[in-house]
Amino acid sequence: MTDPRTQAPPGPPDARTCSGCGAHVLPGDGYCEECGTDLLVRRNAPPGSATLPCPDCGGTAFTDGYCDNCGRLAPSPRDRWERDLGVVAGVSDRGLRHSRNEDSMAFAVIGEDTEYPASVIVVCDGVSSSIDPQRASQLAANTTLDHLVRALRQGEPAPASTSAAIQSAQQAVTTLAEEYRDRSDAPSCTIATAVVERGRVTVGWVGDSRVYWLAADGGVSRRLTDDDTWAGQLIAGGAVNEAEAYKAPHAHAILRWIGPDAPPEPPHVRDFAPEGPGLVLACSDGLWNYVWDAADLAGLAGLTANGWSGLAAACVSLTAVALQGGGQDNITTVLAYYPPTASPETTEIVSSNGTAPSDEGIEP
Repeated sequence: MTDPRTQAPPGPPDARTCSGCGAHVLPGDGYCEECGTDLLVRRNAPPGSATLPCPDCGGTAFTDGYCDNCGRLAPSPRDRWERDLGVVAGVSDRGLRHSRNEDSMAFAVIGEDTEYPASVIVVCDGVSSSIDPQRASQLAANTTLDHLVRALRQGEPAPASTSAAIQSAQQAVTTLAEEYRDRSDAPSCTIATAVVERGRVTVGWVGDSRVYWLAADGGVSRRLTDDDTWAGQLIAGGAVNEAEAYKAPHAHAILRWIGPDAPPEPPHVRDFAPEGPGLVLACSDGLWNYVWDAADLAGLAGLTANGWSGLAAACVSLTAVALQGGGQDNITTVLAYYPPTASPETTEIVSSNGTAPSDEGIEP
């Protein structure tokens, strides 16, 4: 059977408009003939670049990054940005203690009107000890999403595509380091990805950004990634539980990252076969530092409450929990429906090929 992700969805015979150039396209077109825009993919817009007024005095003149009227640090569109694609939504927030937002997020929806829809999520957290970590996180997020979308549209399997996409981000961020005099301080970040398809969720990661499975209908929620940190090693070895491990000094010291001089091991990649509807959560440690238990996160997202307010509202609520807890770090929260078509209240799991993928780690 031909994978409809590589073809245009069926539709009425009337023309529609390309989102890239405005040209008229037909429902049977997968790409715009005028500009080449992929008509089966919707992506979140990156943070803007417009100058924002000073939140304290309303001033619009800034010198060396500070308001000319009151001296406040100039606001940035990256301080907080929210995006909503319907089946995927996200919030990235500066938090209360950091002067800038060094996190980044990128996500896309592929073939949502076909038999094989997919959602793709990337969350990156800049390493604060490096220079300009927000450059690394945004470059890594964009590079990884571009690679994954292109590979999935070509019908390539999610696990291999995930590994190759993260490695392409590693190459891009390492090349970025050439712009800096001291390579050891050049921009770096962590990364976590998720490809949400019918019957399978494929996650990839390097560092301590996480992906969770949040089960609906009273199912078992769980964390799908393992932290590349000193504490993460203790937890994996069974020495202590998570709460105790992250109380230790240097607990958050990362052992792997995206950027110059990173350890050469390939990215972690893991497949997970959900047993029912739910949500996939990708987040930076600015969220899970305050709530790390998967069942608690599912409750806060509204999956165990009466009623469901949607993904965008759930992302805002989870971000608010971290802010109310102290907001010590940047906070990025991205949620996607599973199956990747509608709310977990109204969907049932359907395997695209009649078989359930294995819940095993894949180390390319």
